[in-house]
Order: sequence, then structure tokens, then C-alpha cells
Amino acid sequence: MNYTVFTVCNLAYLPKALVLADSFYEFNSKKITIFLFDKKQDLPDKDINAEIIWVEDLRIPNFKQLAFKYDIIEFSTSVKPFISLKLLEKYDSVIFFDPDICLYHSVEPILADLENHSIVLTPHHTTPQSDDLSESDTAMMRFGSFNLGFYAVKKSEQGLYFLKWWSRRCLDLSYMESQFGLSTDQKWVSIAPCFFKDIHVSFNLGYNVAAWNSWERKIKKDDLGQYWVNDQYPLIFFHFSNFNSSDPGYMNKRSCYEKNIFRPDFLELGEKYAKKLSSKGSPSVRYSFDYMSGGEYISPTLRQAYACILPELPLDHDPFDSAGVVGTFAQKNFLFEKGNLKYSRESFNKLSENGRKLKLIYFFMRILLRLFGPNKFQSFSRLLVYLSSYRRNRGLWKL
Repeated sequence: MNYTVFTVCNLAYLPKALVLADSFYEFNSKKITIFLFDKKQDLPDKDINAEIIWVEDLRIPNFKQLAFKYDIIEFSTSVKPFISLKLLEKYDSVIFFDPDICLYHSVEPILADLENHSIVLTPHHTTPQSDDLSESDTAMMRFGSFNLGFYAVKKSEQGLYFLKWWSRRCLDLSYMESQFGLSTDQKWVSIAPCFFKDIHVSFNLGYNVAAWNSWERKIKKDDLGQYWVNDQYPLIFFHFSNFNSSDPGYMNKRSCYEKNIFRPDFLELGEKYAKKLSSKGSPSVRYSFDYMSGGEYISPTLRQAYACILPELPLDHDPFDSAGVVGTFAQKNFLFEKGNLKYSRESFNKLSENGRKLKLIYFFMRILLRLFGPNKFQSFSRLLVYLSSYRRNRGLWKL
């Protein structure tokens, strides 16, 4: 089968993509294509097992507007189906891997799946979690049934139709807004089986092994050095999502059922992966599309505000121009952070560290409850959820 494999990343993730490229070449004697999304610059002249293409050379419609309205994760996921369609102009099938994936086997099983199906997907996990309220499969409900760190599509009527449908949704609505049913590219594909009959949901446990499914997959190595999952499936690829080289055993802390249970099989994979990463260097590179031409940091709030007023802006505008219409808009609406500080995402795990702030918020909310009454307070709470998406609230912004 005439196939190709690709990944998408920014410059900071290039070392991980190069590890992916090496692992793929080792087992398949073939180079992958790395699509870089960052402002173009000269790269070190290295002998690598990959072809590198800058995403901005693909002539994606409204490229700069996409790079501005989306943050780094949203942008990288939004272009994946578009790139897949471009590659299928030349190849019979395409396989996508996230840059933080490492292969341990050839992709022949995936190609065999594509012989019989147009689209191959993997669920985040294949057995239900416990009925514990902290687990109970809610992550799938929020972020999507399938992990789109991997997918494979062949050039068939169904395959092309799927990619065109998915690409349009991603270019328009690849936002991380789980409160509104959006989770970048992933949540769209949760409904894809309703529209495309030729989707194959793979239950091969050697695909896409990761921290979020570690509790259902045990890994062993045979005398020939081949890794096996549950003594049945060859380990095809492992997804080192959020990998920390200084803590290669991190997967033990993130697995669903087995929190704080030591997994030597995962530690071995993590230590070897960390060594591979260290051989590629660790560039300290800031994401180019996080900054205006004058050096001002583009906060997530500014990105969403821009998405809100985008239909009203001139078609040929450059959103990154500090002296242009977007720079003026940001100044007028106080959307540049004082001190040019970068945004740091606070997770729900940090709630305990903000106990005093929460107590103050609860105090004011109890006052509102007393003033509004329970019925209006419920409506007010729902309004706060709506207001959390600034791109939906045109009345907030002065143009």
C-alpha cells in the first residue's frame, strides 16, 4: 500500500517528533513527514529520519487568523485533517501520530486494518472504569471517545468525505471548550460513527497505550526484545502524553485505577524514552504565534475576544501587527497583560492551594443566593458558564 505517516508540532516539540521519526524508521525503514507550525526560520542542518515542512507553506486559508484565534493546542489539532487531505492527493492512505508517540513495531497491523476499512480510530480505553464518581468514564464524556493522537485514513469515498467534514469543523471550531461540548479536534470524531459507516474502532490493545489506559494494559518483554500487551498484543506504539523527562515513572501517577501503584513495566519504557529525548537536545524556544510583532504576549482572553470580532474585521488584516486593527482593539479593551506575563493554566488539582480565594468567592455567592433566591441564582450560575466563552459575548468588546 502506498502510504505516508506524518505528525504536527511546534519547534519546542521537535525533539519528540524526531524520536518518533527514529522509532518509525527503525521498524518500517521509511521516513515520516514533520509539519512544523511556527514562524519560519532556519533549522540546524542535521541528518534526520524525516522530511520537515512548514505548515504555512501549505496555503491553508486564513492561516494567520487561525494561528491567532487558536492557542497552541487548538491550532495544532485544527490543521491535522487538512494536512491529511493534502497528503492523500499523492498517497493511498495516511497515518497520523502525535509527536510524543514512540513505535515498538511495524505499522503492518494498521495497514491491514486499512485494507478492510476507510478510517481507523482508537478509544481512550476499551473497558469501563469503576463506578467511583471520581472516575466513571467522565473524561470520555468531556474530551471525546477516541484519542486522536492516532488515526489512519485511506483514499476512499468514505475516507475523503470524513476528512472534508472533519477539516471544516476543525478549522472553524477547534476550541477547547468542554463546557459547550467542544474539545479541539477530538470531540467532533465522537459523533463521526453516526455519519460514516466505514469507521473501524480498533480494540487492538497494542495501539495507543498511554497513562489513561494503563490500568487495563500490562506490558512484558520477551527474550527477543519484543514488548507485548497483556501477553496477547504486540506493543505497536506508546503515547507519552505530558511526559516529564525528570520523572520517567510519571505514568504510575496518572493511571485511572492504579494511582500511586508502581508499574516497573511503564518505568522501563519511560526511562528509555527519556534517554532518546536527551539525545535530541532540549531547545528553549518560545512559540512564535504567542506574540505580536511588537513583542506583546497574546493571552487566551485576547484570542477569544479576537475570534468574537473576527467577522467584522477587514479580510486582509494581519492580526499579529501591533500597530494594526487587532493591536488597537487589544489596547482599547485592556487585553494586554501588564508586565507581558504569560498565562499559566490552573487545573482543578490546584483547588486546595486556593482555599482562601474560594472561601471569599463562596461568601459572595451566598450573598447573591440570598438576594436572588434559589431559582434566579440557578439561572445566574448558568449565565456564568455562558460568559466563560468570551468569543460568544460580543457585548464585552469595543471595536
